[in-house]
Amino acid sequence: MSEQPERIHQALDALRAEKPIFRDAASASFIVTRYGLARALLADNGLWKDADRAEPDALVHQFKPADMSGRPEDRNAGIGWMDSPDHERVRTPLAQAFLRRVAHLRPTIEAVVAAGLDAIDREGPIDLVAEYAIAIPITVIGRILGIETSDMPRFRALSQAAMKSFLPKRTARNDAEIKAMALAICEMVDEHMRRRRVEPGDDLISDLVQVQARTGALSDAEIRINCLNLLAGGNVPTADLIASALWRLLRHPTERAKLEAEPGLISGVIEETLRLDPPTEGAQRVASRDLAIDGCRVRPTQVVAVMLHAANRDPEVFDDPHRFDISRKGAPHLAFGGGAHICIGAPLARLEAQVAVGALIKRYPALRLLAGAEEPSWRPVPYFHGLDHLWVTAR
Repeated sequence: MSEQPERIHQALDALRAEKPIFRDAASASFIVTRYGLARALLADNGLWKDADRAEPDALVHQFKPADMSGRPEDRNAGIGWMDSPDHERVRTPLAQAFLRRVAHLRPTIEAVVAAGLDAIDREGPIDLVAEYAIAIPITVIGRILGIETSDMPRFRALSQAAMKSFLPKRTARNDAEIKAMALAICEMVDEHMRRRRVEPGDDLISDLVQVQARTGALSDAEIRINCLNLLAGGNVPTADLIASALWRLLRHPTERAKLEAEPGLISGVIEETLRLDPPTEGAQRVASRDLAIDGCRVRPTQVVAVMLHAANRDPEVFDDPHRFDISRKGAPHLAFGGGAHICIGAPLARLEAQVAVGALIKRYPALRLLAGAEEPSWRPVPYFHGLDHLWVTAR
């Protein structure tokens, strides 16, 4: 995002009040900004997710690369683009295996966070994005998958390349970077699948190849691409969530004091950050039938896109919606989407952010924004909301 969020939200407030759903010619999509409409749309499991089913001019086609890995079977193997019945067939065993591991992961995350805290050089200025937030989710997802991720610059570069799939006007160079990323990660996952079939380990890839052998429910492509998405697509939004939550606390000393007095409010910190600064700002659905949304007719194959950051600040649902309040009660935000396609990584992202933010604030009570760094620098990538840097001092 190149503009300041305040200016963006002034425009979104006006749209929400005047045009809660409108046709955007540039993306050939209907845009939804009101919470109630957005929540109902995301919960409608009868709508399609696969971009291939959208009308020809819809921008969503560009988000599903024609060829990432050089293998045709990989293109439709990710649950993010799947519709029924394949979506349930693949997501169910994947989610079961993944969530079983997340349920016992707190000690691992605490150890990763402690190591990250120990590595911070508190004598000089600290960039909490580069020196803290980035490494935590990369390390954790590597542990889950059983993939070595200690080459942090390489894995961060691979993750940033994955995000370029969502650039509306990709260049040939962007496409080459995306394909190189996919090939590199697919080769890693393929090698781990081969090894785990011979010698199972204590990791998610072992779990999935065992499900495949036992039930035949998953193809190699489905294991490969969904692990790619967890590794490359899951860590950037979590790092963004950690950094945004820290920025919010450092900008709001009253809320920080509430957290320091009552550490159990850390869940409120993360939920309120997700509401105000969702790391992923949009979610699309393709109409599978005629729809009437707030009096607007949407025909089959037309795309409806929810602006999550607008819906999460709807004044009809959230009192004083632009205020950061870690004690807020009421309606849940929509940062992780909804319905059958709700983000599979949501429980892990929440846990990582709670541990990482809570531990840093406790370890460094004198932490404050560096002079001159009060205004945030948001990364200029569409649909992904995160800080380029977060400069602080701990002295």
